[in-house]
Amino acid sequence: MLKNICEKYRDLKPKLVVLFGSHARGDYTDESDIDILVVSDQISRDPRIAFQQLYDPKEPRIVPMGMNTNIFISKLKRGEPFILEILEDGRVLCRDEEFYNQVIKLYKEIRKSYVRRGRAWIKVS
Repeated sequence: MLKNICEKYRDLKPKLVVLFGSHARGDYTDESDIDILVVSDQISRDPRIAFQQLYDPKEPRIVPMGMNTNIFISKLKRGEPFILEILEDGRVLCRDEEFYNQVIKLYKEIRKSYVRRGRAWIKVS
């Protein structure tokens, strides 16, 4: 199922596709859904429309979250815990190398300002 994810969203020209949640951490069960983040310039800024762009009712276990590239970068710069957690624990399925390198460079800089306690992110500076 995961092998086809990048192909599934190819028309959106994703800059980053990341598996996150229990499947990325390895603590999933048979009942767990499959959480996917898709970052693309072509994804709507409206989260409801973004979901409609990605969701496939034939694969209800896959729960896609679409994020416009600019919104993703903005959330990363603000140090939003959800984005930090995805980058910390997620498994990159496919990526645009140039974009990914920018994201990781920015993430490493921002990560210095946070301590992680369990699943909580605490800003220290």
